Amino acid sequence: MRALIGAILAGAAAWIIIFAWRPADFWLLMGAGMAALGAVALRVRGAAFREEGVRVGDLATGVAVTMVLYAVFFAGQIVLARLVPGAAAQIHSVYALRAEAPWWIVLPLLGCVIAPGEELFWRGLVQWGLARRLGPSLAWVVATAIYGGVHMAASNPMLVMAALTAGGVWGQLYLRTGRIAPAVVSHIVFDVVVLFILPFG
Repeated sequence: MRALIGAILAGAAAWIIIFAWRPADFWLLMGAGMAALGAVALRVRGAAFREEGVRVGDLATGVAVTMVLYAVFFAGQIVLARLVPGAAAQIHSVYALRAEAPWWIVLPLLGCVIAPGEELFWRGLVQWGLARRLGPSLAWVVATAIYGGVHMAASNPMLVMAALTAGGVWGQLYLRTGRIAPAVVSHIVFDVVVLFILPFG
């Protein structure tokens, strides 16, 4: 349990450095941070991930979940923009981060490092570790809350809500399939769609 708590604190520290302190370029920090957290997850659970492998069904499931998640976000941002003062500005600030680096840097970082690193760490290591102690359902709730909580470092309530929603969906996907690959696929596709193809802001 002590090792798991240490991992969670390391993840929280990474988010504080990336979003609150930001001593260097955001995308440099995000890429390095997620590479480090992903490496931690691989060191602990690499053999299990390799044994799972990647199936064609994982790709189809990940894309299907992304479509549903995008629809939820699309409806949610319309409603929240009308009900929550400053919601549109908070969404815009997320897209301002996207503009801090060229697409040919951001896109490969998202697909090859950031999204996989987040899923390997937060779902594949943290949620998995909590499930061994709390049971699968409670672990999903706690892991989702932690994932949303670390995003408070960005001081952006809309981003926190987005993290809770998406993290909850990816955590449930991991819980129900018992495989990390569908969650990784969904996270990659979702990030690419909302940042490059069909953005909200």
